[in-house]
Amino acid sequence: MKQYVLVILTLFSISVFAQKSIKITYEQKIVYSDSFFNQLPEEDREGFRTVLSKPNKFELINNGDFSLFKSVNLKEEVIVSKEKNTPTYTNAGTFFKPFKVWVLKDFTKQLSVESAEVDDNEYYIEVPFAKDELHYDKKTKAIDGYTCKSAYAMTAANDTIQYWYTQEIPVIDGPFSMNSIPGLVLSVESKKKVIYVTKIEFFDKKIQLESVPAKASFITKEKLNKMKIEALKPKSYTDESGAKHETYSVHIKADN
Repeated sequence: MKQYVLVILTLFSISVFAQKSIKITYEQKIVYSDSFFNQLPEEDREGFRTVLSKPNKFELINNGDFSLFKSVNLKEEVIVSKEKNTPTYTNAGTFFKPFKVWVLKDFTKQLSVESAEVDDNEYYIEVPFAKDELHYDKKTKAIDGYTCKSAYAMTAANDTIQYWYTQEIPVIDGPFSMNSIPGLVLSVESKKKVIYVTKIEFFDKKIQLESVPAKASFITKEKLNKMKIEALKPKSYTDESGAKHETYSVHIKADN
């Protein structure tokens, strides 16, 4: 009987070792309150509600040394304005550009490289792995056939972020910059947001990930925040036909 158990364990170890890369597909849904949409002009509310109710899709690929978490299927959408045009004024609607996410984790150097776009220019920031203050309890639940354990953290806004992770897959990783939970995070839940796995794929080869471009522009997080504020200021320009255009941004209070 002992020999039989030993054979099973050996086969299992070989199987785990053979899986050199893993790809996890996630979806994220954000719940917005009526008070959030009430900040918008009444004629635009339903258009924004339709766009923002769609789930965001992400992929996490881990090859052991690195992992890449990125948004996929990004698509600009136009929310058509119901405002009447005049001979001198045309409202082309609201261009909704999804927020791009690109996070490359280096497990050897214990740091992440994150991409950000400002005015169609791409910048990168380097961030050391964070040590999140996590609490562990004895809750468990099954997700996609895997037994998941529970961990949670409290935010400054007194919201609880619940993480569900499995140790049945030999990977320590998760969505966005998450790297301090001892397992693979399959779901993240909070009062206004949920991220959940939709597909898990194993590969017996080491997948080569996208790398940071050789001529990448690295900046600090503080400078990036200043550039984002500047990018929101109104801009006007004249096109080749001599027509004048103006763009402006509306600041909407975050939905806490």
